Amino acid sequence: MDTLQECVDKMDKTIISLKESLQTLRAGRVSAALLDKVSVSYYGENTPLKHLASISVVSATDIQIKPFDPSIQKDVLGGINKADLGANAVVNGGAIILKFPTPSEDRRQELIKQAKKYGEDGKVAIRNIRKDFNNKAKKDDTLSEDMQHDLLDNIQTATDKHIAEIDKVLVNKINDIETI
Repeated sequence: MDTLQECVDKMDKTIISLKESLQTLRAGRVSAALLDKVSVSYYGENTPLKHLASISVVSATDIQIKPFDPSIQKDVLGGINKADLGANAVVNGGAIILKFPTPSEDRRQELIKQAKKYGEDGKVAIRNIRKDFNNKAKKDDTLSEDMQHDLLDNIQTATDKHIAEIDKVLVNKINDIETI
């Protein structure tokens, strides 16, 4: 039944990916993960910000970014503005301070909508994994009819478990966003 384990492993990776995506949405206290998707044009290449600067959380609403190379400060600001994080950037010497205001009700609704989109994308990925492994099980000539039926049932059970996990993670994130 290593086919089942492979299926579960892929589904687990989907859950991990969903959690990483949801971390980029601000709920409550800011975190450095909010900047994970920010890239900066550095010598003509799009480079993740975290490779070009030290990032630290200074307060519940502020993140400090110190570029390793001070000459790229304008490029870093450009990358931050392009990412549309909803923060005000303040240059303070060699550092950039991002000040995140408390989100308005409209911004909260946007964040909830984005979280739900990530959740639905995760569910679609889980269902696609189920479909792939169901097809693989049906084409496996080494399995008896009963073994094939059991494998399909186990794949469905794993699918249901992972969909429920996505729902749980999503509800927690939405609650966090609503209580900002």
